[in-house]
Amino acid sequence: NPSKILSFNNGYENLIFCGTCSLLKKEDKSLELKVINLPKFNFDVEEFISTQSYKNQILECKSQLKKIFSITKTKKNKALDFGCGYGSFMFACKDLGLTVHGYDINKNFTENLAKYFKTFDSKKNLLNQDNINGYDIIFCRQVLNLSQNVYNDFKIFDQLLSSSGVLVILDHVKNFSKYKSIITQNNNNTVLLTTQSIEFYANNFGLKKIYLKNDFGDMFSIFMRSQKIDYKGKISLNLLIKLEKFSFFFMFLSKFKQVIKNIYYGGIIAPGVELSL
Repeated sequence: NPSKILSFNNGYENLIFCGTCSLLKKEDKSLELKVINLPKFNFDVEEFISTQSYKNQILECKSQLKKIFSITKTKKNKALDFGCGYGSFMFACKDLGLTVHGYDINKNFTENLAKYFKTFDSKKNLLNQDNINGYDIIFCRQVLNLSQNVYNDFKIFDQLLSSSGVLVILDHVKNFSKYKSIITQNNNNTVLLTTQSIEFYANNFGLKKIYLKNDFGDMFSIFMRSQKIDYKGKISLNLLIKLEKFSFFFMFLSKFKQVIKNIYYGGIIAPGVELSL
């Protein structure tokens, strides 16, 4: 609906806001290549996965998987890490006995992880007949904020997810976020997500939220197929701009919360592992 489209300039570039799906998007079409070439995505994979911090990431992913199984009341057998990066979720799946595949557009990841897992470096290869409706769980972590087309990503989720499958999305959202965003910064993200935009796209493909936690901008959400969906949530551009102004306050609350948790848990949690999901 053209009447729901607003233009916005953050001082660096032009952005487009859709009032229907509550999504703010950059107009730059070359960002995908820029993201692939970022130094943080091109470390030596073997060296990176041998570090202690990486092993802590695997522990965190295993904790997340156990939480997913607990919420959905099932244990899944076949998983896809959509935007696998350095593969911590895949190693966690392997440790828990799941068959797992990885997809990423960065060949540094797919080629170097191919010795451990089956990987795909293009959506065309990923969408082969063997994979259609073949995954019990799709894990998408900090990927959609870098996406060129969020709608197409959800379309792929719909094609690959089994009838009883689970879609898990972990990403940054603007709702009560401690993070600055493309509203005021010139960063590498292509879109600014909200909990409303995530639910909007999921619902368009018959996926209903069964769990969502927003920890000052760090969202953990789980979706499953459903015939009964009636979500009409929206958020305005003006409200997003106001939330951006209060990011410092949400950061303070987040740090205060972490201090309380550290005191409560007595420092028994391994460094680098989240205290809650």
